[in-house]
Amino acid sequence: MTFNWLSLVHPVSGVAAIALAATAATYGWRYRNARLGKSGLDVMETFNLQKIHKKVGIGFLAISIGVWLLGWVTTAEFTLDDLLTGSPHNLVGLAVVILVITSATVILRFRRTSWASSVHLTLNGLVLLLLTVQLLSGLGLVNQLLP
Repeated sequence: MTFNWLSLVHPVSGVAAIALAATAATYGWRYRNARLGKSGLDVMETFNLQKIHKKVGIGFLAISIGVWLLGWVTTAEFTLDDLLTGSPHNLVGLAVVILVITSATVILRFRRTSWASSVHLTLNGLVLLLLTVQLLSGLGLVNQLLP
């Protein structure tokens, strides 16, 4: 069996998605600190942090969905089902997508409620934890896949 380099598109895009998640988390944390008055930033700088966080977060949401779909297609196209047997990779990927969609919906739809920010932060913390699991399981799968 010859190795098809297209099978690495999903892992590489997954690492890019993790980098985008870290960027969104950084801007979100900086915005939260600025909003709570812990950073010394003025109102416009705080507003700009929020805008950047929102744009990067929406980008992460879109890329997460794309990476999950790409993984699904890659698994079917290269018949990698036997490789994924016993691996949490597919389910964790789906959980990441669902949690990111839920987190974005909560903060965009219920921003003015007292609980939305806490739920958004909690869900995103879970996403970062699951992305760590995803990265580790993905590296194990790539290790099995490489010639």
